[in-house]
Amino acid sequence: MLRAKFSIEKDTPEYMYIMDVGTFHKSVTNDTVAVLSHLSQNHSLGNRRLIYRDGIGRIDEIVHHNGTFKGFSTGHAGIVML
Repeated sequence: MLRAKFSIEKDTPEYMYIMDVGTFHKSVTNDTVAVLSHLSQNHSLGNRRLIYRDGIGRIDEIVHHNGTFKGFSTGHAGIVML
C-alpha cells in the first residue's frame, strides 16, 4: 500500500522525476518499494531512471529494474535537471 505522497515533476522517455511532498506521511525513501509499484502500474515507469527530490531538497536516484528495487544512487549522473 502506497503511503508516501509525491508529485511527478517531469516524465520523459529517459527518466521520471518525482518530488516528495508528504510532510506528515511516509517519505519516498522509506516507501520506495510501494512507490515503484505504483509508478510501474499507473504511470508506465518501465525501466526508465527514477530521480527523486526528498523532503530536505536532496536529489538522488532510485535504482530499479522494471520496477524492482535495486538500491539508491547519489545524485542524477548524466541527467540535466532544468
